[in-house]
Amino acid sequence: MIDCEKILQFVHLRFRFFFFIILLSLLMSCSVIDVQKSAPLSSSGRWLILPFQNYSQTPRAGEQVEEMLATLLRIRGVPQIEMYQQQDENKNSWPELNDRKRQEDALSLAIKDNASYAVAGSVDEWQYKLGVGSEPAVGLTIRIIEIPSGKVIWSASGARSGWSTESLSGTAQKLLRDLTSSIEVTKL
Repeated sequence: MIDCEKILQFVHLRFRFFFFIILLSLLMSCSVIDVQKSAPLSSSGRWLILPFQNYSQTPRAGEQVEEMLATLLRIRGVPQIEMYQQQDENKNSWPELNDRKRQEDALSLAIKDNASYAVAGSVDEWQYKLGVGSEPAVGLTIRIIEIPSGKVIWSASGARSGWSTESLSGTAQKLLRDLTSSIEVTKL
């Protein structure tokens, strides 16, 4: 004879295991991060944040990321970090709208101004996903260029989605914190 109580315990145990696996897979699928390790970077040199290329559908998402990144780098020990300011050579001209061109111009300026490091990147996704919960979704790529050599010495790419109760900027800040956590800054 089969004991009904044992069958119920077995089914209940299977259900809990199945629920745990589903929950774990949902939590793991919320973010993806790839980071290139680098040697320690000096905080004593000048750092310049270049304009981020915005591949998202949200206007000015790159500028939001630039501001958040500057704050996080200051917190990590980089006191001399500056935002790129577009040079107005001709006051009557239109501002440059091509993000790639703005980034190249800013890198040229960083070379002329003897900056130590330039931080560049792109915003690949910046939106609330449509649906029942309207979850925030952010995708970013960041790289640090050593100005004297012109080489990319650190890079990271990641994507993160939040819960429907989270804000887009909060989700972005968590992703930026995760991406930049591997940057080792030394005081030389």
